[in-house]
Amino acid sequence: MVKAHGAWGFCRLRNKQKGVNAVPKLEWLESFELRVPEIDGEHRTMLDLMKAVQSAAMDRDRKRAEQYMDRLLAFSQSHFAREETLLEGWDYPDTAKHANYHAELLKRVATVKQACTEVESAEAFEECCDEMMSFLVDDVVRGDLKLKSFFENAGLALPL
Repeated sequence: MVKAHGAWGFCRLRNKQKGVNAVPKLEWLESFELRVPEIDGEHRTMLDLMKAVQSAAMDRDRKRAEQYMDRLLAFSQSHFAREETLLEGWDYPDTAKHANYHAELLKRVATVKQACTEVESAEAFEECCDEMMSFLVDDVVRGDLKLKSFFENAGLALPL
């Protein structure tokens, strides 16, 4: 199950109520924006898709959840490619390393997505969906937040 952690990049999983069956809620955190509209806008779209997956899974609508998972994975792949192109154009020194990170992340997401299709119980499916989303949230924390100082120093981030 995805763990709540306030340091996660563009969103945080927050339990609305305490207890074993508390449902995590994905929220946008303005303080974690990179202030690069080309990237932040796509992160918001990813979050919206994650919310759609989560909502469908909580509603026990597995077919709809899987459709949103497919859209989320496809959008994430496109986002990573666009982000890598931007980084290359902006002469980010670790573009290749960041691209490799994305490739590994997508492999992990695809593995979890496949596992999600194989689980039978609704609870296990919901946990599986949360796990898949955690890998995509991880991109912002481990990957993109490292870019923030580069964007600021290069004058690519919008002013505060």
